[in-house]
Amino acid sequence: MGFDTRIRVKDLTVWYAGHLALNHVSVDIPDRRITAVIGPSGCGKTTFLKSLNRLIELQQEVKVAGQVLIDGEDIYGHGVEVTHLRKKVGLLLQRPQVLPMSIYENVAYGPRIHGTRNRRQLQQTVEQYLRESSLWDEVKDRLHTPASRLSIGQQQRLCLARALAVEPEVILGDEPTSALDPISAERIEQKLQELKGRYSVVLVTHSLRQAQRLADEVMFFYLGDLIEHGPADQVFHRPQFQKTKNYLSGRFIEEPKIHRELDLRQSTAQGEAIRAVGGELATVAYGEVLKILGNELTVADGLPNSLRSAGHEILEIRRLNKTDWEILVQKGTDTYAV
Repeated sequence: MGFDTRIRVKDLTVWYAGHLALNHVSVDIPDRRITAVIGPSGCGKTTFLKSLNRLIELQQEVKVAGQVLIDGEDIYGHGVEVTHLRKKVGLLLQRPQVLPMSIYENVAYGPRIHGTRNRRQLQQTVEQYLRESSLWDEVKDRLHTPASRLSIGQQQRLCLARALAVEPEVILGDEPTSALDPISAERIEQKLQELKGRYSVVLVTHSLRQAQRLADEVMFFYLGDLIEHGPADQVFHRPQFQKTKNYLSGRFIEEPKIHRELDLRQSTAQGEAIRAVGGELATVAYGEVLKILGNELTVADGLPNSLRSAGHEILEIRRLNKTDWEILVQKGTDTYAV
């Protein structure tokens, strides 16, 4: 079954007070799938997530460049109504943030903001989404008591009901189970699995086991760079890049030692670039690393595929700016057919 692209991120770059937090990230996120965002602390996962509904703008001294297209609309484009956007994109935070009002009013709050005034319709909405969040049977007899009296696990399910009540198209989760007990966490996971049939779900998690249980797609971030992304089975069992392999196996991630550098940014033909790489690889020893600086043309599939088929290992493909890319290749054979 094919899946449509719901979110398309193009060249997304974020700075905090001049510090680069996300570096030229481009990725397509499919509809009706769970996309898990993984990586060590401070690598840009939450920054990426909050860029998808413009909550990033609440940070001080933040600057955002690039595009985030949801159903073809650039959410950073001129004239975009942020309230409309956040109706479209629901968010579950690490710790539940219930509103200081009753259980009923927490769920009815969003629909009211967006124009629903009919009492019967609000009652139906509240019941529908409390049922959707597997909370109705536990709270139906105390709907008008303070939401703060609920357990943490119940509060998180209430936050899910509140998010769903405005009928979003995308659900974002920033480690939404990390503060919960195992039973409550399992309920949230089960609910996310059910919801992906109707929504795009993007989930930041530090738990590789959770990502392996839930994810259809995986994105791996490291120091602001999107190192690797693709189907979960591929990323977890056949990762392409060394940093991904190290992270998944629990090994220390370090920058490889560069032995030679080849600048192909002025190349205008891929065949020319492939021949130049072949000549440069002839000058490095087995196991040494060649850094290739290239443009969009020279990092197209032809060059990496040619290197891999010749027995060399691509350690990393990284975007440096709008026009320039970097490939790190470790020599694996003494020959390179061109």
